[in-house]
Amino acid sequence: MKCMNQIDAARLDLNLLTALGALLAEGSVTGAAARLGVGQPAASHALSRLRELFGDPLFVRVGRRMVPTPRAEALREPLARLLDDASRLVRRGEPFDPRRSARAFGLVCPDLLAPVLPRIVARLSRQAPGARLEVSARRDASAIALEEGRADLALVPAPDEGPGLVRRGLGTVRFAVLARRGHPALARSGALDARVWVAHPHVMVRTGHQGQSIVAGALARLGCERRVGLVVPTFLAALVAVAETDFFFTAPRELVGPLLRRFDLLALDPPLAVPEVPVAAVWHERHQADEGHRFFRELVRAEIEALLGEGRAPGARRPADLARPGGEPRRRSAPSRRASVRPRAPSAGSP
Repeated sequence: MKCMNQIDAARLDLNLLTALGALLAEGSVTGAAARLGVGQPAASHALSRLRELFGDPLFVRVGRRMVPTPRAEALREPLARLLDDASRLVRRGEPFDPRRSARAFGLVCPDLLAPVLPRIVARLSRQAPGARLEVSARRDASAIALEEGRADLALVPAPDEGPGLVRRGLGTVRFAVLARRGHPALARSGALDARVWVAHPHVMVRTGHQGQSIVAGALARLGCERRVGLVVPTFLAALVAVAETDFFFTAPRELVGPLLRRFDLLALDPPLAVPEVPVAAVWHERHQADEGHRFFRELVRAEIEALLGEGRAPGARRPADLARPGGEPRRRSAPSRRASVRPRAPSAGSP
């Protein structure tokens, strides 16, 4: 007579566990079916078999959403490890060939770094035409996604630390102040005065990060504050707003470069010192030796390092979009101008 564990092991079907992983990742039968490449009836049937196997509903409907039960949530992490180990077991001994691969690579990329995506996609299409890139912007959940195998790599604007995570620095980004071409504050000299910069309204992107922004911190050290006139959820929304208003937006210079002509924007040196921000790639150590993963992270590394390095080489010419409105190359503001902001009382709610 077989014991219960033996019976359960005999009933295990790796395809069912793969279906459960898809259901947990997508949160719906329709999404899981698309992810698995099967019809919705097949995904529904797999869910019925999973419920019978585990003796638990696994998912319950709350409004229009399917919410995992505590039993399903408890299975999420060990299931991800099991499926990843099984995949590596099957692939062992088979060298990764990007030209023949149909692998889906997962990348956590915050909105701030989104302008680098076209470069990554273009390079991936050239070197691995059958592969697919899946992008998520949830930086707050990046460590969990890497641990569970739902993402291969995370790009972060500051070091992420956690058990089992490997980090590689890719460079730094410098900030520039964006304004529309023909902005009234730049009409006379084309230079950005510190008092004008502080007095005009600014656009700020709310990333969900708790704490003071880099620009607000730089101002606070001088006992000053800027006037935030618009808060938006995405980097793209901020560019659109600046292109159509007299607001300023302080953003990474290297990342906005490809978008300046598209939105007819100028990029100017900030009238005070704003610290550079380090950019890093983070992945889980379990994927360190995976050939496909190594291919992907090296691809991403090469494109980001190339982007961040453009314009920093000695003697490099600055693009026309980084010039004064009249076409004359921008000169850095004099040091005295950087210190000419009139102090204001710090605000507890300053972003």
